[in-house]
Amino acid sequence: MTSLVVIVVGGVTWLSVYRQQQNFYNELEQQAEILLNTLSITVRDSLYKLDADFMEEIMEQLGEDQVLAAGRIYDKDGRIVADAYGQDVLVYNIEPDYFGKRLLKSDETIFEWESTQLTAGKAVIIGRKRLGAVSVGLSKAPLNQKVSTVRNQGVMVAVVAATAGTFLALLISRSITEPLKEMTKATKRLASGDLTQKIEISTGDELAVLAESFNSMTAQLRELIQSKENLIGSLKQRAEDLHESEAKNRALLNAIPDLIFWFSRKGMFLYYKPSRKDEFSWSSNELIGKKVSEILPENAAKQYLQYIDEALETGDIKIFEYEWFFEEKRHHFEARIVASGKNEVLAIVRDITESKLANIHLQQAKEAAEAANISKSQFLANMSHELRTPLNAIIGYSDLLKEESEDLGYEDFIPDLNQIKTSGIHLLAIIQDILDISKLESGQMTMYEEEFDIPTFINEVQSIVLPLMSKNSNSFEIYCHSEIGTMLADRTKLKQVLINLLSNASKFTHEGIITLTVIREHNIKQNGNGSNKLAIESANVSDDRILNQIIFSVTDTGIGMTEEQIEKVFQPFVQADNSTTKKYGGTGLGLSICQKFCEMMGGKITVDSCVGSGSTFTVNLPTVVTLQPENFLSSELSKIRE
Repeated sequence: MTSLVVIVVGGVTWLSVYRQQQNFYNELEQQAEILLNTLSITVRDSLYKLDADFMEEIMEQLGEDQVLAAGRIYDKDGRIVADAYGQDVLVYNIEPDYFGKRLLKSDETIFEWESTQLTAGKAVIIGRKRLGAVSVGLSKAPLNQKVSTVRNQGVMVAVVAATAGTFLALLISRSITEPLKEMTKATKRLASGDLTQKIEISTGDELAVLAESFNSMTAQLRELIQSKENLIGSLKQRAEDLHESEAKNRALLNAIPDLIFWFSRKGMFLYYKPSRKDEFSWSSNELIGKKVSEILPENAAKQYLQYIDEALETGDIKIFEYEWFFEEKRHHFEARIVASGKNEVLAIVRDITESKLANIHLQQAKEAAEAANISKSQFLANMSHELRTPLNAIIGYSDLLKEESEDLGYEDFIPDLNQIKTSGIHLLAIIQDILDISKLESGQMTMYEEEFDIPTFINEVQSIVLPLMSKNSNSFEIYCHSEIGTMLADRTKLKQVLINLLSNASKFTHEGIITLTVIREHNIKQNGNGSNKLAIESANVSDDRILNQIIFSVTDTGIGMTEEQIEKVFQPFVQADNSTTKKYGGTGLGLSICQKFCEMMGGKITVDSCVGSGSTFTVNLPTVVTLQPENFLSSELSKIRE
């Protein structure tokens, strides 16, 4: 502590002296600057007229008055014209001075610190013409005297401060060491077994807190010894309570309606309780002491022995099923085995024959429902194709009629023909969505992998959706780094997803801002649910599959959604609510199709939204998509049918 005080005081003193010295130097430079400005104004006309006599007279006067330690005037070539202390200076037939040439080349004032003086100079300029230069020299003697005075004062202050700091450090040291000695003695007495001693320290600092903790520890040790004696007396009572607990456990087992076995590690019966149905006519004497292979069928006995070992090794509950044909009927049993000690297990067995039969009937009904669902999907797919053909004809004929009306001058027909075409295109889009969802449900949707440049792909999407943005006076912003690279995915399906999201954002936003952001991310970030926000993630998508991913985010400032609306926004044929459908239209298939496409490409789509603040739809896709349509469609069909 003393060393630290001395170092700090010395450092502060040195820094103070150094800063004061720099201030003195700056003051001397400012004086030189003032003299140079005055001198350059005085000799400007003389240099312009080359009046050497006047300049010599000025410099001689400055030399006689001892204003300067040195002073010179240079012409435009850097030759000395006048010197404050030089009587025999040649004006024109001498070589240019090095310092004078240096001044003429510089636009700033030049300062040179020498051992005894400060030399400063600058060029004399009129407009853009350099007429010459002037230089002055100021003595450092007054400056050195000031610096010496400040240094001496600083040393005196440092010595006084260091002395005071050292004295204070010694006082603090004594206030610490004395209580420590007292605590050392008390610790030795405690180690010898004396638990009655107590430390008295009233310094009010950390040592006092430590002493109080030490006293508390000795008190706790005394209490611990007393509690040990009480513990010995309570062990007998606990033994009696244990016997009572065992009796309660047996009563609990007897209350369970299922069949109960207790096995050893080797599969030997240790306990048996029949079920309430009493399917078997065994007695405890017939089972206890025998092995499971002697009582149960071979296949069931092997399962019991296997799961007994696993339950004892892992400590987990093991559940398995087995069949047993007896009394001219096939029975199904479910067994639950749990370890009840190091070498014993408890098995609870239930007859599930009735539930098995019910499951078989349920499976048959499910298969019938699946067949009906497939027929429905095939019907929708066929009908969609059948409807698209006449619709394309209607749209085509509306274009032909419009052209003929324009040629024949029937301008009144054109708005009606445009309405026919618009309605046909809208109906065609709805049929296309129905066709896509039916393909997904029937397992006929095909995905095609291709590698493409992401910025080029985003420009293509931008050109398609720009007319939609201007419809409701929305501004459209895109944030995508030009070097984000490429990805391998189904380009067409991804384009359909982004166009659908941007179209929805444009439809539900008026005079707002719609933003499309594209980033490449190597580590997935978990999304936290904020207040009044809910993130809906696609099912059956493992985060481990998208550690290297491309993230597409579509953000709008539209009407937003509530948590209840978000929960059903991805359901097919469902929109946020009935008022939304009436006001904005739509079938409610777009987001459902987008979700299915993202899952087929191994990704997911999520949404965050607040009412009145807008929504953000985020699409996470792997950089390299590995398509597995068979596995995806089978899982999707199962989910849809359920």
